[in-house]
Amino acid sequence: MDLATLTKSRIMAIPGEPEDGQLKIVGERRKCDFRKMIGDYTDTVVRIVITISLADLLQRIFLSAYEYIWNPRFYLPEERFWTILRRTHGYSNKHVFLMLAFGCLGLVRFGVTGNLKPILPSAMYLACMPLYWLFNDLGQSTLTYANWLRDTHGLDYASGMASSYFHGYLNLALPDRSDDGLKHRMRRYEDSHNVTFGVDRLIVLIPDEMWVGGRINSDLLEPAEPLETININRAGVRGRPYKIAVYRLNRKINGTNYYFALEGATPMLSFFESIQSNLSATWYMRELKREIWLKFVAHLKSLLTTWPETRGKVELLMYNSLDENGHAIDVGELVIAQMKKWNKTKKLQ
Repeated sequence: MDLATLTKSRIMAIPGEPEDGQLKIVGERRKCDFRKMIGDYTDTVVRIVITISLADLLQRIFLSAYEYIWNPRFYLPEERFWTILRRTHGYSNKHVFLMLAFGCLGLVRFGVTGNLKPILPSAMYLACMPLYWLFNDLGQSTLTYANWLRDTHGLDYASGMASSYFHGYLNLALPDRSDDGLKHRMRRYEDSHNVTFGVDRLIVLIPDEMWVGGRINSDLLEPAEPLETININRAGVRGRPYKIAVYRLNRKINGTNYYFALEGATPMLSFFESIQSNLSATWYMRELKREIWLKFVAHLKSLLTTWPETRGKVELLMYNSLDENGHAIDVGELVIAQMKKWNKTKKLQ
């Protein structure tokens, strides 16, 4: 037997306890290395968060000073300081919770190590703060504006148009004051003209193109005499007139030519005209016009259903202006379908 074979046989004959001990040592080292790696990572994250928070605070202080000096006309003199401070140093709930979470994480690390130095940003980290100021709007995109439009702050174009339409027209022309509300006028119209309304509410057309002409184009609808005009003193104008159009369905359904109180959403037409004009249009308005259309309808519906005096008096009819083949939709067909749907729902109720 040669020397190599003898040595190998002796090694194999040694009991396994030393090998098990070495494996345990290696395992413990790996655990220690893993814990150290997690600790170092946590320290680095806390340092980064502190650096970002400090850069953000300095930026807010700068913006406060700039706003106070250069934009005083936007504030009442006696409230300027505190209003600017409140606006520039307000944080969302999300960021408050995140800062609290990372603050607790830093305290935990301090409790484990007993040393603040690993979690405090060094000069190298602080020297990187200008990068935050340069790139803090890197995440801004058109989608950012779209998400902002979808939020419920009430400051966007769509919410403003819906609120103006509601408070400046619908909430004036529809509620009952002295038997002059929408449903009273519709009943008087039926009695005096010996006709029947297909739906006992105002139908507001809101096509996705946002354009409705001075006369509704439909082979099935023809203009009729409008509902009686009501006059309301409004914003310095005595007896401002409020008129609601009526259209006659020239196709008989169940032997009846139904009538409808029907009109387009005027603010949407104004918005359509504004995005066609170089005087008022912007790229963002054209890019996000569908977002504005959807938000207008959602906000207007919320106002109409929330306010008791307008609840159940308006039917918002959203629709695509063109069919799948690119042909114009006949609004009369949509009105008939809406009437059948509404009457079916009424019977079920």
